[in-house]
Amino acid sequence: MKYQIIKPIDSDWNTFGKVLRDIQFDTRQIMNKTIQLCWEWHGFSADYKAANEVYPKARDILGYSGIDGYCYDKLKSVFTKHNTGNLTTSINKAVQRWKTDLKEIILGNKSIASFRSNVPIDLHNKSISLTKDGSNYYADLSLASKTYKNELQRKSGQFRVLINEGDKSSKVILDRCINGIYKVSASQIVMKDRKWLLYLAYTFSAVQNNIDSDTILGIDMGIKYPVYMAIYGTPIRTKIDGGEIESFRKQVEKRRFDLQRQGRYCGDGRKGHGIKTRIKPIESEKAKISNFRNTVNHKYSRYIIDFAIKYNCGMIQMEDLSGISTDNRFLKNWTYYDLQQKIKYKAEEVGIQVKMVKPHYTSQRCSKCGYIDKENRPEQEVFECKSCGFRANADYNAALNIATPNIDNLILESVKKCEI
Repeated sequence: MKYQIIKPIDSDWNTFGKVLRDIQFDTRQIMNKTIQLCWEWHGFSADYKAANEVYPKARDILGYSGIDGYCYDKLKSVFTKHNTGNLTTSINKAVQRWKTDLKEIILGNKSIASFRSNVPIDLHNKSISLTKDGSNYYADLSLASKTYKNELQRKSGQFRVLINEGDKSSKVILDRCINGIYKVSASQIVMKDRKWLLYLAYTFSAVQNNIDSDTILGIDMGIKYPVYMAIYGTPIRTKIDGGEIESFRKQVEKRRFDLQRQGRYCGDGRKGHGIKTRIKPIESEKAKISNFRNTVNHKYSRYIIDFAIKYNCGMIQMEDLSGISTDNRFLKNWTYYDLQQKIKYKAEEVGIQVKMVKPHYTSQRCSKCGYIDKENRPEQEVFECKSCGFRANADYNAALNIATPNIDNLILESVKKCEI
């Protein structure tokens, strides 16, 4: 969950902002240097193997059981501003990235990772402490090392900040973290749209419910219906109408057009202070869109999980929309990925598994007989199978396909058989 940092409590913004910028700059250097050390160790290991027919043991050569410990020992005396826990977290993350990419790098399918200037600031789980005073929520963030703390002439390297608790769902998560129901995990501080945000990660034990892993809920996502759900092997289905989003979209587009037009003829109050002042109302509009999207996606995801629990669904299957491409800009900006992430973590809270399936042909496949043909969609909203004659709402048919066990392999077999 992300929470905006409103202001530092025990510092001024000039000092706190400098600390964040300094640590973000160093984080980039740390992670890139870690990748370099990993590359050097890989090269040494390959040469050692060629000469000795066995790979070297890290403990014998480096003095550590793994490359991450070696990197920490090398970098801790170079980057002295970091809290040691956060330094370890950044190094471990870079090493894990290296290990994940290594096979593809060797095959020539991927370049060696290089981290940019906007890299998130990593926070060890022990570097974050959440408290509440009345209606206000605070985060104590351990950022500066002892050396850097002294340079800043501070008594502590920890900074207390006021955070925006967000909507009801976001506030519930903060309360559960404070009460110990959830456990705070390694998190991040991110700069986005000229605002510093705390990306809070947390873990929990799933609540046990009377669910059946063989009862699968399929979720199709689209434009008219943001969500259309169906349970495999049953006539049970439901949908979320997109009227709320469409109405908001029209308001946003009209408001944005009016602001852009007004910007051409704005008065000295907006014109005399540069482009930032001129586009400030438009930036404010972007924040409204983001807030609306976050609120609606929380509401939709809660409805979906409640529906799944009601019918004892132990599995939710959704389309993998990571490569979504559409001419509808608002659909792109709606961030179905965000909705899917909210569904995932809410499902995990109650012990429901989530599986992503490939979206190819789910809209063209007949959920009744399995026949695939693009002509099965005579109209955008209608599905009619050219083989068995099954007729249904197109989104409902797609949701049934997505809910089908082993659907990826079933579609692959049909494609090979029909040479589609």
